[in-house]
Amino acid sequence: QQQQQQQQQPKLVMKEGSGDITTSGTVVTGHNGTRFDKELSNGDAIVVSMDGQEEMRVVTMCLSNVSCAISSAFSQNLKSPTEFSIIPKPRDKQREARISAHEKILSKQDEEKQAFGTYGTNNELVYREVTEHGSYRIKRVKVDGQSTTRSDLLTLRSKKKSDKYC
Repeated sequence: QQQQQQQQQPKLVMKEGSGDITTSGTVVTGHNGTRFDKELSNGDAIVVSMDGQEEMRVVTMCLSNVSCAISSAFSQNLKSPTEFSIIPKPRDKQREARISAHEKILSKQDEEKQAFGTYGTNNELVYREVTEHGSYRIKRVKVDGQSTTRSDLLTLRSKKKSDKYC
């Protein structure tokens, strides 16, 4: 059973980060060729050596190649550019793939829903009508029939002379 637990726990690998960093509180600034966008993700850890001891902080946000934020400040600010190491966050790739696929589905559904937007659905004619004050109001009318195409709805809208958008 211990072997299974050891196999399930991911191995943490420390790698050298590109360039050097300075810090001010929880803000990390990169120098000399840092590539935070490519090397860091939320949840990864930054390790620096200070006064002979290593300190580790978790990345909460990566803004650019030269700027990121960490969970809490180091014991002292790094005022001169200092070398750093990175420990990548253990990732559950199957879970991330499932979440990504689900988000794509939701995005596509939302896009399809918004595609009709102001213009309603396939069985609803939506057009603009001039009010007595010179502005426009949106009118919605149910169209008889099984399913009307968007082209048919546009043709019906164009016959309404008050709709300035046709």
